[in-house]
Amino acid sequence: MNQTDENIQYILPTHRIKILGFVIFGLILFLIYALSNINEKTSLLDFLLIPALVGIGFWFRRFLRVYAKVGFNINDSGLFNLDNTLICSITDIERVDVSPYTFKSANGFIIHLKKRSAFKFVPGLFWQVGRRISIGGMISKSESKYLSNTLISFIENKH
Repeated sequence: MNQTDENIQYILPTHRIKILGFVIFGLILFLIYALSNINEKTSLLDFLLIPALVGIGFWFRRFLRVYAKVGFNINDSGLFNLDNTLICSITDIERVDVSPYTFKSANGFIIHLKKRSAFKFVPGLFWQVGRRISIGGMISKSESKYLSNTLISFIENKH
């Protein structure tokens, strides 16, 4: 986490995204292996699995390239992705819920918005549905606490 004047930057460590990608890739490979062993005879389906493996390999390469550097920029204007696309502005936030009894990502917190917005997600970092943004998943508890406290302090300073 980098902190400059009124701008906090959080970058998700790349090894976490790589582990997620390898787990997904491994599960898909296992599924393909299990499908290919259903029949003992070689069939047309077995030959169609080869292009599927190549396609999954390209997907895995793209997954690692796109999500290799993900994180947040938090400032007094709002919550942004590292590429400076707006996730939500500080004035749109109704409250930040850090209660352990809410439906949220692991080790995370929920941001309740004043108005609805479109569905967005970054695997392991956040998802947004309607008036909720769930931050968490591959974020540690201490990182989540720091991010939620930072957001709460920006909200309090705005009001």
